[in-house]
Amino acid sequence: MTRIEGILARARLAGERTVPRDIVDTVSCAGTPQPPAETPALSAETGRQRDASEAAEDLRALCETLVSHTPAHQVADFVTAQVPEPRSALVLACVLQLTDTDDGARFWWQYAAGAGQPAAAYCLYLHHLAAGEDTPAHWWHQQTDDVQPPPPPPPTPQPADPGEWAPALNPVTSTSTSTVLRILRHLAKETHAGRPRTTAVARLMAFIPTAVTVGYLREPDMELPLPGADFADRVKAVLTTTSSGPEREDGLDVTADHNLQDLIRQAAPR
Repeated sequence: MTRIEGILARARLAGERTVPRDIVDTVSCAGTPQPPAETPALSAETGRQRDASEAAEDLRALCETLVSHTPAHQVADFVTAQVPEPRSALVLACVLQLTDTDDGARFWWQYAAGAGQPAAAYCLYLHHLAAGEDTPAHWWHQQTDDVQPPPPPPPTPQPADPGEWAPALNPVTSTSTSTVLRILRHLAKETHAGRPRTTAVARLMAFIPTAVTVGYLREPDMELPLPGADFADRVKAVLTTTSSGPEREDGLDVTADHNLQDLIRQAAPR
C-alpha cells in the first residue's frame, strides 16, 4: 500500500454536512416574497399600453372640445352635397370618433389634414398612438407643425360676436401648434369631465354615424365617406332643429329621428 492509499483509507466521510446560509435573502424583512424584477421588454410593453390608453382618453377629450366649441354654420359648410369643407370634416370626424366609427373618422381627418388643418393631423397622431401604431403616430405628430393652413380670404366687415369664436377652427400658424393642442387637450379633460353634451352634439352623434355607414354600404370601395346626395341638407336640418324642433328626453328631436329611419330604410337590401 502506497502512502497516498494509506491516507485515503484512514479518511472519513462527513455524516451530515452543514450547509452555509445563503448570503442573498430572497425574502424581505417583513417576510413577504419580493416580486421578480421586470424585464426591459415587459417594461417597454407596459409603457406602450399606458401610452395608448392615455392617447385614447386625450383624443376623446380633444374631440369633445372641437365638437362643442364649433359654431353650427361651420359644421354645415360643405364643398358638395356629400363632401364637407376641411374645417367641417375635422369636426364631423370627431363626431364619428366619439361614436367609435374609427374608419370614417380617420379618412375625414386625413382629408382635413391634407387641406391644411393642423388639428386634424394632431387627431391622427393621437388616433394612431391609441392603436399602438407608433410609426404613423410620430409621422402625423411631425405633420402637425408642418401643415400650413390655406391663406384666409379677404376679411369682410361684420360685427364681432365673442360667442362665435371657435378654438378648433382658428388656425395656429406658429411652429408650436402641437404644444398648443397638447395644452388644449389637457384642459379639455378637466373642463368636460362629467359635463353633459349639448343637444346639437347629441343629434349629430345620433345621425352622422348612421349616414356614414349607409354610405359605405352604398359605395364599399370608397375610403372617403360618401353619406349620400342629401347629406349636407340633412346635417343642416339637424342643426337647424336644435333651437326650434320638438325635443325628446334623450336630446333627439322628431325630425332627426325621421332622418335616421329614412337612412336605415335606404341601407336595407333590396
